[in-house]
Amino acid sequence: MKLNHDCTRECLLFLEQELELNKSIDPADVINSLNYTEDITSYSLQKLREANYIVGGVNISYDFYGNGTVENTPIKDITWEGHEYLNTVRDNRVWKKTKDITSSLKSVSLSMMKTVATQVLVGILKDVSGLPL
Repeated sequence: MKLNHDCTRECLLFLEQELELNKSIDPADVINSLNYTEDITSYSLQKLREANYIVGGVNISYDFYGNGTVENTPIKDITWEGHEYLNTVRDNRVWKKTKDITSSLKSVSLSMMKTVATQVLVGILKDVSGLPL
């Protein structure tokens, strides 16, 4: 399955908005709140958990025959790494330009999206501030 970068970003934005200290969110709430299919959102939440961007979420395990079992655990937090990623791709201008740059590539990881977004952000900051960053 292909990772939908827009969905991963929107999952993090949703979680940042909705999570409260000492409270968790059921992954079903994320799945039902975003405009993506259940499979796309579940997969995004699973990959965000695997990347250590969120605590909890969706875990899909497979048996010997390839049958998958989905386990939803409450999402308790966005990790430091998750916040760093989100803060890099949060701005719509940065996100649009990052997607434009990476659109011709067939495979772009979350870490590569963050790297490209960081460079886009640095370029914007240079233009705005005039500082040699």
